Amino acid sequence: MTAAELRPVTRPGRWTAADIVAADRADATDALIPGDYLLTLRELRYPSPLEAEICSGRPHHHDNHHVVFFAMRGTAQVDIAGSRHHLTPGYGVFVPVGVAHSADTAPTTSLTAVYIRPDAWTGPTAAVRDVTVNTATREMLVLLAYQGLSREQRFRAQRLCIDFMSEPATPGLELPLPRNPLIRPITRQLLDHPEDARSLDDWAWLLATSGRTIARAFRADTGMTFSGWRTVARMSAAVRMLGEGTPVGTVSRRVGYANPSAFATALKRVTGRAPLEFRAR
Repeated sequence: MTAAELRPVTRPGRWTAADIVAADRADATDALIPGDYLLTLRELRYPSPLEAEICSGRPHHHDNHHVVFFAMRGTAQVDIAGSRHHLTPGYGVFVPVGVAHSADTAPTTSLTAVYIRPDAWTGPTAAVRDVTVNTATREMLVLLAYQGLSREQRFRAQRLCIDFMSEPATPGLELPLPRNPLIRPITRQLLDHPEDARSLDDWAWLLATSGRTIARAFRADTGMTFSGWRTVARMSAAVRMLGEGTPVGTVSRRVGYANPSAFATALKRVTGRAPLEFRAR
């Protein structure tokens, strides 16, 4: 996608000829966001070798801009500061300047990044947080990337997009990724095979340790119990499959639930939403 032209904010909600002159004199923030832009938009399945600053699958951070990630279609995921965030329809995640992250850039991903000038962002910037990227905002961003608009029209529309994205959202699915080598084989298995039903004692026997040791490791490294972490991992996988259009009954079996009703109850408890609310739109 092409960059969406905007200028730095001096007086939110107003735009004058003097502002245009000031914008023309602004220095470039970096290669992605020229000095007279507020933001740029990139679909990460179309990486450009000419843009070194664009997000990749390797852990990295940005010194000159914030990033909002969202799924253009269905669902997507991004790893941020040691946690995996699953992005569902209508929601995104805000990553402040300097916070390490890695992005899914596979050809099939729908993950999209909005790179934003720090002086343009109107929401809190102290920490990673969930934000709203509703259908109207998403469509407006796409429109601005492709359609030729006057500078005043572009400014007003993209200022509005940033204001909308700055609004807090209901927390999404965040899955802490452990560093403890004792439990990493367990979490890798559950991420690859969420239907795995082995108990804590089963894993203790397999890893030649005790169930209490594994339980303490999960608490210390993820802040969650073993069963709690597994449930969120299963729901994260379920959200991805639902976003891809997989039938609810199939999803429930693939994440370890023989009964679709029990699966729907678990999903509602973890996410606050019913299975059909995650279908691609």
